[in-house]
Amino acid sequence: MLMARRHRAMLSEMGIQVWQPEPQSASATISDHKNKTPAATDSKIATKSVAASARIDGAKSTFDAENQPLAARESAKSKTTPLVPDNAYTQPLSANPASNTDAWRIGAVQTLYNTPEVPKASRWLLLIESAELALQSNFDAFEGDAGKLLDNMLRAAKLHTTADVMLAPLVRSSPTSGDGLSGQLAMLLQRTQPHVVLVMGRLASQAVLQSAEPLARLRGQVHNIHTVKTVITLDPAYLLRNPLDKAKAWDDLCLALSIAGPSRLQIKSVSTEI
Repeated sequence: MLMARRHRAMLSEMGIQVWQPEPQSASATISDHKNKTPAATDSKIATKSVAASARIDGAKSTFDAENQPLAARESAKSKTTPLVPDNAYTQPLSANPASNTDAWRIGAVQTLYNTPEVPKASRWLLLIESAELALQSNFDAFEGDAGKLLDNMLRAAKLHTTADVMLAPLVRSSPTSGDGLSGQLAMLLQRTQPHVVLVMGRLASQAVLQSAEPLARLRGQVHNIHTVKTVITLDPAYLLRNPLDKAKAWDDLCLALSIAGPSRLQIKSVSTEI
């Protein structure tokens, strides 16, 4: 302590100012220390209180959001992220997509078998559920594995020698401004004059009959489309994936044969040729 005073005195004599803290009493130092410590402690406590309050408020808001009605939650979401386009519900929705008959088009008719040598041969019209490429002018109904199976089925029923068989593909597409499916069918039946119509495919059958019934209920009975007798069955593409159902398709074909007209055939057993 004495050395420090001498050092400051020597610096003062040399003209060098020495800064010194104002002297404080021991009681003042202790008082300041006591006053500062609680302040720092209060600041930490205040910070923790704010953080805890934020967590509580956040948890409460989350809980409230989860317990809001569904409509309120969806409304809140839609303000930031739209769930569906604005025009998504401008068109009426149908419970059964196939029942929207305006979304079906009938492709060009092609003749599969023609038997002019058979007098009063029965005339068949096959309406087969097909992909959109069937609307192209070069579509061949007998092309591919499904086409080969169709040919085998018709030949097993002897239709290649006893009937005139025509085919028109049924294709699901975007609704057009033209005639609906019923109007297209009316014109087609008037032009072809078939004795029997065989509709192949679940969705196509529901659309033609304007029914939401499952295919199992539509099969096994005779329907009427614009007064023409109609039978419902499975399409060849489905039968390729489910070969065990070929027996069902053969039963339907036999039902159609029984009502086809003058040269109908009565075939009782399941053919092994398909």
